[in-house]
Amino acid sequence: MEFKEFKEFKKKFTLRIHNELEKILVMDKSSNKILEPMRYSSLNGSKYIRSLLVYATGSALNLEEKFLDQPATAIELIHTYSLIHDDLPCMDDDDIRRGVASCHVKFNESSAVLAGDALQSLAFEVLSKKKFTEVDDKTQLNWVNYLSKSIGYEGIAEGQFLDLSINNKNAEIDFLNYIYSLKTSSLIKACIVMPAMLKVDLSNSIHNKFEEFGRILGISFQIKDDLLGYTISTEILGKTKNKDEIRNQPNYVNILGVDNAKKKLEDYKNHINELLIDMKIEKTMLFEISNYIFKRHF
Repeated sequence: MEFKEFKEFKKKFTLRIHNELEKILVMDKSSNKILEPMRYSSLNGSKYIRSLLVYATGSALNLEEKFLDQPATAIELIHTYSLIHDDLPCMDDDDIRRGVASCHVKFNESSAVLAGDALQSLAFEVLSKKKFTEVDDKTQLNWVNYLSKSIGYEGIAEGQFLDLSINNKNAEIDFLNYIYSLKTSSLIKACIVMPAMLKVDLSNSIHNKFEEFGRILGISFQIKDDLLGYTISTEILGKTKNKDEIRNQPNYVNILGVDNAKKKLEDYKNHINELLIDMKIEKTMLFEISNYIFKRHF
């Protein structure tokens, strides 16, 4: 598949998800004021990688694009909510996000907390709305159930809790992997698994491979972030460089070193490509977007 084709795919669906978010975050004179921080954090500078994964998975499974808008939008709203809360002074205390002031800096802490809460609620409102008769009620309920679990005490919330509980460089790599599997992989998996739920004739073994693909890709995404934090400037990253070093927070680089972290990332990349071959979808946009994630510079 040519790079040009992937570039066009990325442009098309980046615009599509941006427009979907614009439609549900409409702000006019009569709007609730909380929409301002919600829009600010949702529509400023996102790469929309997670929603692109939703559309790429759907493309690999020959699903109609319109059926993917709800999970893609819901996941983007959840992701933005998690970033707003992640940046709060009581969490990672970061003043920069997506190249601009973090939500709590632009507005205030209470506004940021409430905007995050509202985005999470809105995600499930979007996901549970009946739009197409072709998407059965069971699938929509499974979407809500899976995404709820992905962000709760068995997912992002637990991962963030554990991440904040370790503050030295002596953490075992297996424990760090576990944190990454919760903090980052949980939502990445949802990007892969939720579109697959639309394919009702998908075998359990293939479904499990999609889930494993999402898990490994999520861990890889976080390892790549660890490496970028040491090699790319704050201006390009769009967030504070070396934040883990400042907070004395363990990550792949300060535990294994840059070279070994890169080697581990390459091992994961090979594993992911093997899974795609096993599922017979190696010549799809899912292959292209996963390799884009490994090659990205911000």
